[in-house]
Amino acid sequence: MKQPFSLDCKAIETLSEMVLSGAIEESYPLLGEGLSGKVYDYEGYAVKVFKENYSENDDDRVLNYMRGYSAFPTLYYKERQGRFLVVEKVSGHTLGEMVKAGGKLPDRYYWQLEKYAEDCYKKGIIPSDLHLNNMMVDQDNRIRIVDTGRFFFTRDSAQFKEKVERNLEILKYYCGFFSSSSWKKHRRHRRHYHYHSYSHSHSHSHSYSHSYSHSYSHSHSSSSHRRHRHHRHHHHFFSS
Repeated sequence: MKQPFSLDCKAIETLSEMVLSGAIEESYPLLGEGLSGKVYDYEGYAVKVFKENYSENDDDRVLNYMRGYSAFPTLYYKERQGRFLVVEKVSGHTLGEMVKAGGKLPDRYYWQLEKYAEDCYKKGIIPSDLHLNNMMVDQDNRIRIVDTGRFFFTRDSAQFKEKVERNLEILKYYCGFFSSSSWKKHRRHRRHYHYHSYSHSHSHSHSYSHSYSHSYSHSHSSSSHRRHRHHRHHHHFFSS
């Protein structure tokens, strides 16, 4: 049985030296890059190396709090100095890649996203910055949220309720989820929707940090936004 990374002192020391010297950039594939740092494929793990002096590097807090929740990759280690963290490498494709490839995404993906957002909200975590490139569909055909760098904790979730709902509506719009005629059917179906436990199978096709490669832009034309607002179906996704 493979030793947990957090207990493998030799692996931690080796990785720390590579990050500090910059050798990781030359020796391991770059999986993606975002505002907070770069992610590398390191021995079957995803290693996020934070940019120097970047303040929003609290990914580990959310991942620790949501440990065991299948929507999020498992956190294995975070360096004390906060220079890097090691997480599960999720295999699959980002929603951005799937939308770009064409075709309509299955509505069940949105049911999962809505459930994930609701569960975070109830735990006092605001899922900020949900977009097409920080969510992946894994080999079990489940949505995984692979970048929580801009999620944040709050003691007053209610003040962010409309913001979360609005973000979901925008996401739904750009993913092409639901026609107006299918909305009521979706709401009825979600009450009976169940999630299967995530199996820890991995491949080497696409991975955790494709989400960091190029965050999809919100700079769409004003006419597009007007059409979006006109066709939005206002709702409250929270049960309470």
